[in-house]
Amino acid sequence: MMMESKVADASLQHLLYMAQIVEARDPYTAGHLWRVAQFSKRLGQSLGMNSTDLFQLTLGAYLHDLGKITVPDQVLNKKGRLESSEILQMQAHSLAGYRMLARYELSQPIAILARDHHEHWDGCGYPQQLDSTHIILGARIIGLCDTLDAMTSNRPYRDGMPLKEALELIWSARNIQFDPTIVDEFLRIDQEELLHIIGHSDLNRPLLSCPYCGPVIEMPPDDQLATFCRVCTGKFHIRHDKIGRVWLEDFDTVHGGPEEMIAEPDMAHLSTLFALDPISHSINSGTT
Repeated sequence: MMMESKVADASLQHLLYMAQIVEARDPYTAGHLWRVAQFSKRLGQSLGMNSTDLFQLTLGAYLHDLGKITVPDQVLNKKGRLESSEILQMQAHSLAGYRMLARYELSQPIAILARDHHEHWDGCGYPQQLDSTHIILGARIIGLCDTLDAMTSNRPYRDGMPLKEALELIWSARNIQFDPTIVDEFLRIDQEELLHIIGHSDLNRPLLSCPYCGPVIEMPPDDQLATFCRVCTGKFHIRHDKIGRVWLEDFDTVHGGPEEMIAEPDMAHLSTLFALDPISHSINSGTT
């Protein structure tokens, strides 16, 4: 049993690292997985999910884009409108994620969440054109939360929209793209809770924008006072004021290479979502 637990832990950590690698390929999506998992977890709590289902939902939300590892860089990071063939390449990430996760015995239900999070309530989503309750509840939740983060996050061609505007668009897609019950419950959540997630890559860790080229820069650990933009190679000091505001300041005397200043993937930040011990227990009891 102890050996099985160690194998399960290693397999899960491998999946989580893979998800972080996928996210790191796009300099504009830092923190996306954490935010979608946080939104999903909060909505699942409002819907009264039990602890096992809530864990599964949170993990599935963090791994929902794993299949994007198969999407070419020129498609994943394209700044303009995608061509029809490129749209198909992008949409293929759902099935790719399903196939990758289905190979892990510990993550069969998670694989379905990755496959179906782009299905729509009216049957016009992908990859299977499922409709209404044929889409499992977790995928309906992740689909809504994924859309919210896409609308409220900065992109190369536009700034993220205000939360109020994004929620109005979600309401307008009620009964079309989204399950109306889930929309209603999501709109009951205190907007202040959502604002503490939007624009962050962890609790109390806001994303910063490169002053030179725009992509978001993830905050490094607290003891690291300098950071680096992966796009333009700019080096910056991290500044704080007394009321908690954080910004980047160009400073020519910042020394060191990118490997010393870029925020490294850190498993510790996932502790706010789920702890490894409960994960081991859930895996070994067959609940994930």
